[in-house]
Amino acid sequence: MFRNFDEILELVKNDTQKTIAVAMAEDADVLKALEKARSMGLAKSFLTGNAEKIYELMSTHGIDKNNYEVINSISEIESIESAVAQVKSGKAQVLMKGLCSTSVFLKGVLDKNNGLRSGKVLSHLAVFESPQYHKLFMLSDAAMNIAPDLSTKIVITENAISAALKLGYEKPKIAIISAVEKINPDGIPSTVDAAIISKMNERNQIKNAIIDGPLAVDNALSEQSCIVKGLNTQVGGDADILIVPNIETGNACYKLLTILGNAKVAGIIVGATAPIVLTSRADSDESKFLSIVTALKAS
Repeated sequence: MFRNFDEILELVKNDTQKTIAVAMAEDADVLKALEKARSMGLAKSFLTGNAEKIYELMSTHGIDKNNYEVINSISEIESIESAVAQVKSGKAQVLMKGLCSTSVFLKGVLDKNNGLRSGKVLSHLAVFESPQYHKLFMLSDAAMNIAPDLSTKIVITENAISAALKLGYEKPKIAIISAVEKINPDGIPSTVDAAIISKMNERNQIKNAIIDGPLAVDNALSEQSCIVKGLNTQVGGDADILIVPNIETGNACYKLLTILGNAKVAGIIVGATAPIVLTSRADSDESKFLSIVTALKAS
């Protein structure tokens, strides 16, 4: 269990310094996040993109260009291919999306010959520090898998478990989210998927976690809600990970937590051969830095 991002940061400070490869690094918030990571001794960076724009932004924000290796790229695709190649070759341990579009970036990641495919479904994992919750919690999938079927939800769950174990969790508590906590096969099919995944965990088909579902969001995050509804659950009110039924649910939760809930957030892609920092171009440099910290620990 982590109470906040500072606890993850302290662990990363003690790890061996790693290298981040950034595709299209001509983004001020990305560069500020990378500089913070470098100045703290967390990671070095290999930057691809328009070198002239990168150096101009570095100068504007007081970043010494001599601390970075920059390879000029004449196109978005070339920049992504160059960054991916650094990770694939082992010269970098983490891939980060810069100013490039998500679709083109992921196409480079998933390239059959030169990408970072692992044979698994890739999924987005968001980590939140909310002033209203007693510890960090994760949410998947808010950005990649639009309407996952049962098989995909199982892999999304396993990806989240794998990332949590790398972060240092021993047995994360996972809530499979739906609108209600009762199984409703005709009205709300996601309740059935949740029940199946929970039973698979009970039968040891999904390991290294404690899983319960279906649970509504209030059940997952509020012990009082479970008491009122008479739920006997190891996960309710103490969930480490929320697995949402579809991208609409995940995306809405993500944005409500950050915009109205004042939650800090990190976002990474898991399921590839290396962790990938993938944040919105509108995310702050703080969010990008926290995503770097999370990816470094998950690598």
